[in-house]
Amino acid sequence: MFNLMRNIHLILGLVFFVFAMIFAVSSLVIIYRPWLNQTPRDFEHTVRVTPERAATPRTLALELMRNHGLAGDLRQIEENDDEIRFTITRPGTQTQVRYSAGTSEAKIQTRRHGALETLVQLHTNHGFWHDFLPSQAWALVSLLGSIGLFLLGASGIYLWFCHHEERLIGSIILGAGLTYSLTTLVLSRAA
Repeated sequence: MFNLMRNIHLILGLVFFVFAMIFAVSSLVIIYRPWLNQTPRDFEHTVRVTPERAATPRTLALELMRNHGLAGDLRQIEENDDEIRFTITRPGTQTQVRYSAGTSEAKIQTRRHGALETLVQLHTNHGFWHDFLPSQAWALVSLLGSIGLFLLGASGIYLWFCHHEERLIGSIILGAGLTYSLTTLVLSRAA
């Protein structure tokens, strides 16, 4: 059993190393964001869309995605009398759309972020159900990565427990790490 668990631990460590590093680097970016001085690039243009293709925010978004190169999840929908506003977002890019039925024009403002900010947006990507297929795939990879890292930790604890002479120091380190982690979690939620 020990050899099987050692091989599982090794394979999980190799497979999920890159995944863990993505989250480690993006966590550092989140913490030290003010020091990094990242400047997004902004673009703006206007397109004409017939009122029939802009009957609802979703039909307008689909029209813009099909024929004007936008891609992502549809969010923050607002409708007024003759104006529709929404955001189309994907990691690294946010596009705000403001459509006026009176002029049949959609004003499109796109903000593109660099690689580090894109990593942060992957880190904070929520949920499973996305309109944008790559975001859906990333959600699945995140789930598998989380399970893999959990199994990596569990197999590591098993391997440590099999070494009888290291149980005392291992218990102290494991207890200290668990106490620190839970304290940090509670304090971050309370703040």
